[in-house]
Amino acid sequence: MEIIEQAKSKVNRVKRDDDSSLASSPDSARKRRKKITSPSPTSSPLPASVLHSRNPLPLSPRRSPSTPKPHKPLPTFYTPNSGGMGRRRSQSAPLPLLPTTLDPLPPWPSHPLLYPEFSTHCKDLIPLPSFYLPKIYSLLSPTPTDGVTESQFETFAKTNLIWSLDEIYYNLTKSPSSPHLLPSSFRPILTSLLSHHPGLTFLSSHTDFQQKYIDTVIARIFYECDEEGLGYLTRRMCRKGKVWEAFEEVGREEDINKVLRFFSYEHFYVLYCRFWELDLNRDYKITKPDLLKYGDHSLSNLIVERIFTHARRFNGIINPDEMCYEDFIFFMLSEENKQSPVSVKYWFDILDVDGDGVLNLKDMKSFYNVQSHRMQCLGHEVVPFEDVLCQMYDLIKPKSEVGVVVEDFLQPECDKVSGALFDALFNLNKYLQFESRDPFLERTKREDEFDNDWDRYACVDYNRLAMEEEQREDDRNQMEIEWEGGEGDNNMNIGE
Repeated sequence: MEIIEQAKSKVNRVKRDDDSSLASSPDSARKRRKKITSPSPTSSPLPASVLHSRNPLPLSPRRSPSTPKPHKPLPTFYTPNSGGMGRRRSQSAPLPLLPTTLDPLPPWPSHPLLYPEFSTHCKDLIPLPSFYLPKIYSLLSPTPTDGVTESQFETFAKTNLIWSLDEIYYNLTKSPSSPHLLPSSFRPILTSLLSHHPGLTFLSSHTDFQQKYIDTVIARIFYECDEEGLGYLTRRMCRKGKVWEAFEEVGREEDINKVLRFFSYEHFYVLYCRFWELDLNRDYKITKPDLLKYGDHSLSNLIVERIFTHARRFNGIINPDEMCYEDFIFFMLSEENKQSPVSVKYWFDILDVDGDGVLNLKDMKSFYNVQSHRMQCLGHEVVPFEDVLCQMYDLIKPKSEVGVVVEDFLQPECDKVSGALFDALFNLNKYLQFESRDPFLERTKREDEFDNDWDRYACVDYNRLAMEEEQREDDRNQMEIEWEGGEGDNNMNIGE
């Protein structure tokens, strides 16, 4: 810590007080930005001109101005003093129309029910969203034409629907042959979601994009829940990641873009378009030169090298030469939301060069030397490493003199500034923005409707991409009008 003490004696630091700076700011608060609405996509397949454009995806349909529906509270998952029942439901909290007692079911037709009639008859009997009905029907009916009888459904209900709600979700989502949830376990459910949810029906004619949407949702779920890179999810990991709460919400909410956790189409649009912009050869792989272009060349060569060799991957397999779409999702979610615990662990593992679990001075200086060289080459004032180190230690306040550990970043008072240290070490553009930040804008950011930096970034970037796409569409329409007008003039000249 001698270098820290020398820096402290050398530099007279002045702590910035945002609140005092805000006192001199204008009293009137900035009006909250309104999201633009985008036109409904056509039902026909995308033309070749669009497929080779900057943004290949159709925009999300217009949003309805209706007030969002209130969230229904989830049933109690565990009842203390329940007599050793563990996570099984107590008799006092039965599922709707299917109590744990053996009460008879509502009247059932005498014939086996095929899926259309089964879904109508059972949608109120099963406490899950309607897009789970095809999966349940396939479990009960060996073939689509066999149908489901009353005895089959009653046996299924008494066996599978007497558990807590998260247990029901988990058991019905995973494959019967697997003890855990695999990425492939979500595909039948999400395929059903695409055909049932009113906010995703506009993708019905775009099969390729439907699959990419499914890939994105699965990657986001595993990014949040599978922090150890196991390749599967346990019950505890799903509960911690609030997976089933998001499934409940998407089953209630008609506007898919209001379900920010995992399912938002706008978030998918931003992720895929960013990947599309970097993947110039369209092989669905990102290389090191491709990633260096991300964020207007904001990342250093050293951090890109470390990302490819030490970053957490979707499938757990590190390829030092390329990353797939799901790996890019892991990267982008971590890059644009450095406040989240998952992102902190993602970047900490990359920066911890010696792998000892401590981000020491040697680790940090190796990355900052590259950063300072970039600042010098671009004509920016180079801030000495000692000054940056003192500033960051003041913000994070590590408990050990050896260096910074993951727990230091995850302290409640550090969650808003933890990303500043990462940006200082490898993201030049964001570091310069942090150094010249406007206190009034920082306060406005804290008071907006977004819960984290990723939701804020995705909203702003989607609106920007939508405006660019609408401008290109207007330009194409104007060119067609001018072309048709030119053809009319030529025909008139020929007639004369």
